[in-house]
Amino acid sequence: HQKVKSYYIYLFLLAATVVGALLSADLILFYLFWEAMLIPMAFLIGVFGSERRIQAAMKFFLYTMVGGLAMLGAIIGTGYVLKGELGYLSFAYENFLRFSPQHPWGPVFFVLMGLAFFIKVPLFPFYTWLPDAHTEAPAGGSVILAGVLLKLGIYGLVRFALPIYSAPYQASAPLWLGLAVI
Repeated sequence: HQKVKSYYIYLFLLAATVVGALLSADLILFYLFWEAMLIPMAFLIGVFGSERRIQAAMKFFLYTMVGGLAMLGAIIGTGYVLKGELGYLSFAYENFLRFSPQHPWGPVFFVLMGLAFFIKVPLFPFYTWLPDAHTEAPAGGSVILAGVLLKLGIYGLVRFALPIYSAPYQASAPLWLGLAVI
């Protein structure tokens, strides 16, 4: 009943950044929306949450931001290694970037990019932010977190990481599947 206007503004911004991430055709734009999602969700938890809301919001923000920085490193590294430049990385089908199975940097960049998605899913042992975020978030924020944001980790993995780093993923799939079962 308090701060209703700002609550709905944060929900709208969160929905807009999610739609932006889903509609992104290139990895740089996806990254920008991916990181922008953190801000309204952190405010929803931190402003409208329960008793330990500030701690839960900071934990959520820091975990997912560290994963996002790892993704940025993978994006920059992929662009530099495969295209020889740090610029725009288009992922249209006619010029899709992909690492060969023998490329030495493929596994490194897969782990960096996968870290962002595995934190967001959340995969063991990167899940410790999730219980705090769910218990401290308001009901609407918890529903958006469980119903949309966690699924974006799988979306990013399938949309970007698996096509680009398919050989490193196939080599390490038993490890990731084992961690998912845990």
